[in-house]
Amino acid sequence: MTTKLLYFLRFKLQLIRAVAGLALTLACASVFAHIPVLMEGERPSLAPVLEGMKDAVVNISVTSRQGYTITWFDEWGQLNPRRSQRNVQAAGSGVIIDAKRGLVVTNNHVISQAQRVVITLQDRRTFDAEFLGNDPTTDIALLKIDAENLTELALADSDELRVGDFVIAIGNPFGLGQTVTSGIVSALGRNQVGIVNTEDFIQTDASINPGNSGGALIDIEGNLIGINTAILSPSGASSGIGFAIPSNMVKAISEQLIEYGDISRGMFGIEYQPVTKEFADLLDLPTIKGVVVTKVIAGSGADKAGMRIDDVITEVDGKKIENSQDLITKIALLRVGQEFDLTVFRNGDEIQVQGNVQEYQRGNELLPGVYVDDIPASHPHYGRIRGVVVSAVDTRLSQTRLLVGDIILEINRTNVSRLSDLNAIDLTSRPMILLVLRGTQYFRLPIR
Repeated sequence: MTTKLLYFLRFKLQLIRAVAGLALTLACASVFAHIPVLMEGERPSLAPVLEGMKDAVVNISVTSRQGYTITWFDEWGQLNPRRSQRNVQAAGSGVIIDAKRGLVVTNNHVISQAQRVVITLQDRRTFDAEFLGNDPTTDIALLKIDAENLTELALADSDELRVGDFVIAIGNPFGLGQTVTSGIVSALGRNQVGIVNTEDFIQTDASINPGNSGGALIDIEGNLIGINTAILSPSGASSGIGFAIPSNMVKAISEQLIEYGDISRGMFGIEYQPVTKEFADLLDLPTIKGVVVTKVIAGSGADKAGMRIDDVITEVDGKKIENSQDLITKIALLRVGQEFDLTVFRNGDEIQVQGNVQEYQRGNELLPGVYVDDIPASHPHYGRIRGVVVSAVDTRLSQTRLLVGDIILEINRTNVSRLSDLNAIDLTSRPMILLVLRGTQYFRLPIR
């Protein structure tokens, strides 16, 4: 091989390396385009993003009453148990979403049993919080403080999030005080976690621990994209799988709580089940996604919209419907009377249908503010579990921890397979013990 040929080959190799290096540089520049630009001589930092934003995340101190049993020997040497109560302190986090009105959003589970809620700002001012409303079904609660010079976080459009986007979590883990961690969006639309019954979680690997509940998940522009809610961990500490309620859900629920103090949920009037491969083949569907209508309730909004059995719903207001829980979540966030657009496959054609949410007809009241019904075909446990499902909860009347979608299997150790079984049970007796299935978790719930 001649010397000229060797030089030529070396030159081509160097050129290829240079072009590849430039391409890699451009690719990296594209990937990290949203990271704050570093000034010459400065160390990499998210501090510029956090300036002013941290003041909008508050610490929440909760005082509640908890029952316990004291047991001692009486004068005859017999055990004498006695129920009593004591104050219990707990801590969480919250986010100021309206500085002028002093509105603070947090998780419902942070304050659900509270006798008193105290909010501490970053400048160490403390305020007793006023309770404005809550929604146990989404685990959102709204508080108000009478304070000046507050900082708020703007709510971003969480529908614009992508897997891989950088995020920052701010909260009060273990009551230590404000703590900041970072990570990425690991997944979107997590809805079969079993934490609450209306789920559409952002999953993140940003470290979230006990006490972070109700804290902020923000993007790298400092906007609120979620409320940190729960972790999946065998140890109880962060394992890199955390869940946050998306900001669009926070916005929808908060607006109703501000206006009404409660959530008015409606119904569309269909029963449905997930699309399976068999359904997809039978109905000649392009994908195994969406839900297939199995029943249209006469006189309902679905009936008036012209929905038919075997219609396949694939989108609501342009948002993809992958499974039954997706549709439950989308409808649950719509107000009574609100119109929405459906993308439907019918007889091999894609059509558009306009629906309307109608007020849910509450019928069978199990407890004050708690209504039940037979399990509909649209419920994930239909055909596999026998019981009655909680169809509506009026949080202004209900003193229980029951949520819409919970399945009640037993009352005082008597099996409940259908509504008619309730006729043989004394629903006024106290205490009452319920066996409840929520998601995949079974638990017993005392009613006093």
